Amino acid sequence: MKVMRILAAGAALAAMSCVAAAQTKLNVALPQKGNWDTGITEFGVKAGFFKEAGLDIEILYTQGGAQTVQAVLAGSVDLAMQGGILGLVGAFVKNAPLRIVAPAMTGTPDAFWYARTDSGIKSFKDVDGKTVAFSAPGSSTNLILLALFDHYKVKGKATPTGGIPGTFTQVMSKQIDVGWSVPPFGLKEQAAGETVIVARGSEVPQLQSQTVRVNFTTADTLAKKRDALVKFQQVYIKTLDWAYQDPKAIDYFAEIAGVSVDVAKQTRDQFYPKASLQPYEVKDMQQTLDQALAFKFIPKAMKPEEIKGLVEILVPAPK
Repeated sequence: MKVMRILAAGAALAAMSCVAAAQTKLNVALPQKGNWDTGITEFGVKAGFFKEAGLDIEILYTQGGAQTVQAVLAGSVDLAMQGGILGLVGAFVKNAPLRIVAPAMTGTPDAFWYARTDSGIKSFKDVDGKTVAFSAPGSSTNLILLALFDHYKVKGKATPTGGIPGTFTQVMSKQIDVGWSVPPFGLKEQAAGETVIVARGSEVPQLQSQTVRVNFTTADTLAKKRDALVKFQQVYIKTLDWAYQDPKAIDYFAEIAGVSVDVAKQTRDQFYPKASLQPYEVKDMQQTLDQALAFKFIPKAMKPEEIKGLVEILVPAPK
């Protein structure tokens, strides 16, 4: 009997070793820790969905934009989430071997711009000649800010300020006039009367059906790790559906963002409609190319077919 127990224990250990060995590691870059949209991957890790699918996910946090693109091109990460599409188009046209494998954000329901209450800036029309923040060149906040300037016909000084906490410090210390943020960050200060929201990305009509952020990798990584990347996207979609159904996702988000459960739920329900995170189709690419030209990310007018190699959706929409 003792021998049988030893053999059984040995078999169990061997099975556990096989499971561990079967795990495929993927390094994944997430910009701006604590956002609902970037949190979807973190929820999947916490809930064990990726592990169940045989994936070991290592998360690296970045400040978005060119920093994330460089991390992908250098091979530091296998996949980047929520990258600004303008920067990717500009890099691809310059022969960077990038591949968009899924849309991440369509429309701009989350981003907003704010100023100190005592600054005298009450609306975006007041930012003429003022320094106005965005995260990094080529990021979605870069695109939205340029679109806001165009929409309101004002000429502010677009200023890259990196992440949300650092941007807030620069606004409150008067180094810049207008900061950027996404919920839940900034809601407490607004409620306390310390800041005032002067614009939201949703105020630009032409952006609301356009994909502004995407998930991307390199051609080489896609060739070598296609099966793992497809599996990742399948689990991501599963987690996305779960996050809008199971209250546990709100608990995870509150923990990650360091906010109350009520604020976490407010953030998801008021700023992140599920449709904006649709994972199947990169929309309005022609408009993206027109913007890339207008904002000098590409040197000439282009059609979507001229960059068709950039987009390779790994998991198509169900029929």
